[in-house]
Amino acid sequence: MEYVVLYLLVNIAVGVAACFYGKKLFYLMLGALVFLGVLNIGLSSTDGSSVSFVIAVVLGIVAALLSKFVYKAGVFLVGAVSGAALGFVIGILLPQEASAYLGVIIALGALLVGLAALRWCDLFVRLGTAYAGSTFVVSNVLAAVLAFGSLGALAVPGDAMATFTALSDYIGGEFSAAHGTSILIGTVVFTIVGALVQKRQD
Repeated sequence: MEYVVLYLLVNIAVGVAACFYGKKLFYLMLGALVFLGVLNIGLSSTDGSSVSFVIAVVLGIVAALLSKFVYKAGVFLVGAVSGAALGFVIGILLPQEASAYLGVIIALGALLVGLAALRWCDLFVRLGTAYAGSTFVVSNVLAAVLAFGSLGALAVPGDAMATFTALSDYIGGEFSAAHGTSILIGTVVFTIVGALVQKRQD
């Protein structure tokens, strides 16, 4: 059960920091958001093998290092993560027949939002980090409140990776599909509030 709590706390803490302090902590949050985004998407769309986990970690670290030196690349990556998250939410709201195209929808969302981010940098850093953070906060808080018993049942004693994979699959799959509208509304509200809070910090 401790792995379940750890998974939720890390996702929620990173989400809150990104949502309300994303622009101020841009470079730090970029690495965390990319890491968690790639990890969650990777675990939910692959077999959750050790190789997938290692690739997600490496990509997150590389992206964080690049963003420190290349601001535009960092802005694009935050936009891409936000676009991928948006594509995922849209994908789960579409009819079941469209699920085969989830990867294409996520990739298209990542590309389009990433390119838009380059055009409107400062505004997008606020909106992008607020949105990306909101997706982590809302889905994980709702899962903790509405389905904690189900999350506990997914825990694999002594195996953190298997537990994280199962939680990612459930929260990003069955739970999100069942509560897609609530997640979308909560994400929009948190994004607006987070962007306004960040604006006041300028």
